[in-house]
Amino acid sequence: MRSDLLRKLMETHCDDDKGEYKDVMISGPHDYLLMALHQEELQAQPDMTKVTAGMLNMDDTILALAANWLEKKGYITGAEILYPADSNMPSGVNLEHVRLTAEGIEYEKRLG
Repeated sequence: MRSDLLRKLMETHCDDDKGEYKDVMISGPHDYLLMALHQEELQAQPDMTKVTAGMLNMDDTILALAANWLEKKGYITGAEILYPADSNMPSGVNLEHVRLTAEGIEYEKRLG
């Protein structure tokens, strides 16, 4: 993660006199994932499979939980959460068909 992006993610609304960060709280893995997905989506030929847990320095379960959170919030569509046969905890996620929604793009803009 670039330090300038991390700094923007950690800013609080207390320093914001324009209201840009009023709805943004301390960032979590979902924010890093959303930013990476948005960067990939802006490419001439986006390939969401390039966004991986290793790329974001998180394990597959955390990536899956972050994708699930983003989808439940309505920020992305198309995430396929993968579950092992004997567990309710996800083991991974297929991001191949993920697209950001208008709400997801707006939220990502507020992140920096």
